[in-house]
Amino acid sequence: MLEVKKATDFIARCRNYDGGFGAVPGAESHAGQIFCCTAALAIGDGLRHIDRDLLGWWLAERQLPTGGLNGRPEKKQDVCYSWWVLSALSILQR
Repeated sequence: MLEVKKATDFIARCRNYDGGFGAVPGAESHAGQIFCCTAALAIGDGLRHIDRDLLGWWLAERQLPTGGLNGRPEKKQDVCYSWWVLSALSILQR
């Protein structure tokens, strides 16, 4: 049986100083992982673990001058990040 509190606590430990989430504690924030963690926390009633303003800023910073979105700083844009970034922002109501 899934223990929701343990799952949300683990996800919370994967949160980084920049507001994003890595796959494990200490791993680099990545837009795809942020979406997965944000959605899981929403399902598990754990959005309190997220600093919505800080994470919203991090996600907004994924837009490049060309208009495209990247998954992490200093990387190229890719259309798949439109889904990850914008879906996470939607969950955060940003």
